[in-house]
Amino acid sequence: MKYTMLACALMLATGVAGAKDKPVPLSATDAAALQGKTVAMTVHERPSFSAMTAGKATFGLIGAGAMISAGNKLIQDNGVTDPAVVLREQLAAALAQVYGAQVQAPDTTPTKASKPKELAALHPQADYVLDVRSGGWMYAYYPTDWNSYWIGYSAQVQLIDTKTARQVSNAACNATTQKHANSPSRDDMHGNRAQLIKDVTTALGWTCVQLLGKEQFRFPANTVAATPAQWIDPLADFARGRNNGMTAGSPPSNGMTPALPTSNGTTAAGVSNGATSNSSTPARTTASAPAPMSTTSNGMTPVGTTSNGMTPGGARPSGVTPVRMTANGMAPATATSNDEASAEAPAAVDG
Repeated sequence: MKYTMLACALMLATGVAGAKDKPVPLSATDAAALQGKTVAMTVHERPSFSAMTAGKATFGLIGAGAMISAGNKLIQDNGVTDPAVVLREQLAAALAQVYGAQVQAPDTTPTKASKPKELAALHPQADYVLDVRSGGWMYAYYPTDWNSYWIGYSAQVQLIDTKTARQVSNAACNATTQKHANSPSRDDMHGNRAQLIKDVTTALGWTCVQLLGKEQFRFPANTVAATPAQWIDPLADFARGRNNGMTAGSPPSNGMTPALPTSNGTTAAGVSNGATSNSSTPARTTASAPAPMSTTSNGMTPVGTTSNGMTPGGARPSGVTPVRMTANGMAPATATSNDEASAEAPAAVDG
């Protein structure tokens, strides 16, 4: 119960505030209208990062503030880049290549605007505004294994018609490593100037590039840049490198990063199927009743395109019931019987 409620509090503190917005995929008519039109691009301040450890979680909501403070210090001290940069660059390039839009350079001053009318007013001289905004990003321990962690990232992307302030397209992506076979420790994530966090959050950003390119903007296959090899599966690379005495960020000996096999035995460097047909976050099931999910070849799970970009909290997949998601991407404050598993967790605790 405490784990779920605290995860919800962290999401509210760091997530995207846009729950009443609905996912709006780019229509064929609006896509055709982009030909030759100018598209301005906003930038935002880097959002707060939550470093959720079991030690701080014992202090409840007070601990939540400490987690955000510690997370922000970690990101600032080690120069971790906001993954929104990757999304903005890649989606803008595809809009120009596929739909013929004339994309302008990003703004030099961050904005706090988030509503369509506010965003449209920033660039009355342009035809459209592309707004890419990171929501919640964090790492969190598993309730059944306090020394292992997952990393999550979310973002919201809007395309606004500046003349009418209409939301031509809107969607959010939630990506997480909760189901990855390799769960790092706190020392793993903090070591080598947080290189593993840099690599994984960048990889999650690329996961959102592929998902939103397909589900939101409906770019044809192979028109969005492929995820670079070093960000296909940094957790697997780190595990291999540790076995070989290498550090995070070091390439494998052959210079290639192989993709892990998917459930059907194939490998691919992108999202296999994306979100549900209505672009809402699919509910999860227990291990006894598995349901198909959109997964990447790297074991990172994009929860799907939602309207607000909240990143769910959840439990380790080994028999623990994951938190079910509501339509707006937020986890309800009700716990399953497995949420009490943290009471039986090992005594070793990361601060």
